[in-house]
Amino acid sequence: MPGFFLSLDMQFAHPLFLIALSALAIPIIVHLFNFRKYKRIYFTNVDFLENIQQETRKKSQLRQLLILISRLLAVAALVLAFAQPYIPNSIQKRDQFTQQSVCIYVDNSYSMEAIATEGRLIDIAKARALEIASTYSPSDLFMIVTNDFEGRHQRLTSKEDFIRNLNEIHVSPTSRSLPEIVSRINEIVNQQHNDRHDAYIISDFQQSNLSLDHANPDSLIDWYLLPLTAEKNKNLYIDTIYFQSPLHQQFQTVNLHLRIVNSSHDYLDKIPVKLTINNIQKSVAAVSIGKEASIELDMPYTENTNGIQHGLVEIADYPVTYDDKYYFSYEIKHHIPVLLIYDREPNKFLNALFQGDSTVHLNTLDSKHLDFSQIHAASTVIIDGIPDISSGLSQELLRFINTGGTLILFPPENSGIQTYNTFLHSFGVPDYGVTDTNRERVSYLNLNNEIYRDIFERDENQHLELPINPDLPNVMKYYQTVRYQGDKHSEILLGMENKLSFLTLIRSGQGKIYRFQVPLNEQWSDFPRHLIFVPSIYNMVLMSVPVTKLWYETGTNQTIEFPPDTIRQTEIVQLQSVQSDFKIIPEIQRLGTAIRIQTHDQIKIPGNFTVLTNNRIISGISFNINRKESDLLCFTRSELNDQIYKIKNTDIHIITNKSHALSQELLTLKKGVPLWKWFLISSLLFLLAEIVLIRFFHLFDKKTSLTT
Repeated sequence: MPGFFLSLDMQFAHPLFLIALSALAIPIIVHLFNFRKYKRIYFTNVDFLENIQQETRKKSQLRQLLILISRLLAVAALVLAFAQPYIPNSIQKRDQFTQQSVCIYVDNSYSMEAIATEGRLIDIAKARALEIASTYSPSDLFMIVTNDFEGRHQRLTSKEDFIRNLNEIHVSPTSRSLPEIVSRINEIVNQQHNDRHDAYIISDFQQSNLSLDHANPDSLIDWYLLPLTAEKNKNLYIDTIYFQSPLHQQFQTVNLHLRIVNSSHDYLDKIPVKLTINNIQKSVAAVSIGKEASIELDMPYTENTNGIQHGLVEIADYPVTYDDKYYFSYEIKHHIPVLLIYDREPNKFLNALFQGDSTVHLNTLDSKHLDFSQIHAASTVIIDGIPDISSGLSQELLRFINTGGTLILFPPENSGIQTYNTFLHSFGVPDYGVTDTNRERVSYLNLNNEIYRDIFERDENQHLELPINPDLPNVMKYYQTVRYQGDKHSEILLGMENKLSFLTLIRSGQGKIYRFQVPLNEQWSDFPRHLIFVPSIYNMVLMSVPVTKLWYETGTNQTIEFPPDTIRQTEIVQLQSVQSDFKIIPEIQRLGTAIRIQTHDQIKIPGNFTVLTNNRIISGISFNINRKESDLLCFTRSELNDQIYKIKNTDIHIITNKSHALSQELLTLKKGVPLWKWFLISSLLFLLAEIVLIRFFHLFDKKTSLTT
């Protein structure tokens, strides 16, 4: 058997043990020099010698030779077993004498907090990484990679430093896709100059973001996948939240919409759901969700105060708890500033609309005495038929719109329409045409637009439909306009029976223009006295308030925009956690009048935050973890094998997650087929053969003596 293995290009993991083969000389010396002492026996009668069978010299030599051979083979097989022989694979034959660089990715995302029989997956991953490192020689170099992509991990270190970095790994809110991880390892390894590279990926391999389909593993690296499996892949989590309407007003009822997902195989009954705003409980509910199902839930409440609102929705679930809370923030303005620019006197219909309204603060300005600073202090500017739009006013309005302002444009009655067209050319939309005195009627209302989406009741299927023969405004005369083919910036909100627009929405930059085809008086249309006048103008004003995101994502760079002049040039901005003393100073970027802050990856923990500058609260923002981590459905070993087969990469190997067999499997994958067990068994067999030979000859001698 040893000769057979030696013929297969056998190599040794610990060749120094072969020195012990010198012990084979001991049984040979014993055999050559018989140290047994003979005892002289005196016989009174020589007749006794006739009963002694004479043993031939050849028979004695054969017995001693067989026993010697079995002893030599037993000692040789035992020594070879300690030297750990193996038959190297093709990789080992190629790079058997080079120093190796070993890169180990430890998935430290939130899903690794799931429980297995041995404990948390993150703790098991760290233990497996330590065991992997133990299979390499002390001269090899190591590198660790986590979802945080930390700079201190981007270099090769000794095994001792690797172990120290490994012990410092904690669960992180950052989630990475497998293509990102593979690309990161490729980038790091390609900067090294070692001849041999091994990369290990230890993860639960979630189906949501850890697929091999779009990964491009470097062919110069030997890849090893170690999938970890939780005991129970079940989780209940809040998938998303949103408001059915973006409008927020004090003393108004709003409806928060939730989507809750049950990814387990169990039916969950009466799960409590709680909503709090600024630490005050606003609404509670109890939901029942079927197995592997989701449920949509509405939680209405009344907004009693204005200012920044920090919200939290939470459920109760165990053992996976990192996604049981959903944070959000928004602001209810104290008032919405509206500027009305008029010709001779303020419009009586607009005055009547906003008079006594605590939400809207109307400021009027004569077109003959313009103060451009008032334009940028408003969120909505209404141009009510002024004779002309001067070049200075045009430039200020253009700047106002591109930075997020809303302009409501009513044309003049007689002259100056050409200056309006010159202004509109900046937005690439059709001009005002000639006056058409043919009577028309508004027949089309765009229910998909936010202005008119909620002014009509919905049917039992939550569909919006206009009533049969709706009462819509009549038009006595109007400015014609043609919507040409290249016009991609406008949207008709109200249309007439002749297919021409009565009200058009034009989007530009971050702002909007609502352009009417008629002046705001009763000689051109009955729109000022129509029921649709109030919701139209009022919703335009309400929608002029910038709608900020309810939340941002933790662990990644987030860009947060603020209105112009919110943060002065010399001010330092801080993000202060509402739940703790944690705070950061983000990067500020100024692009023209736009102001942005970059969080990079400084926000690790979800929660509500306030934006401060010079102890002045600017805004409220919130952060939540990526909900991809909440779907605990993971790839099985066979599914990973299928992916490897599809991408046709023979350098990717899957190793099992058995602590008692991991090192042995790694030895097989890296160094080939181990043979030490066979040599150990051979040693025991040769010892057994020696015992059998001794016993056999002893019984044979005894039987021969009795026969004689």
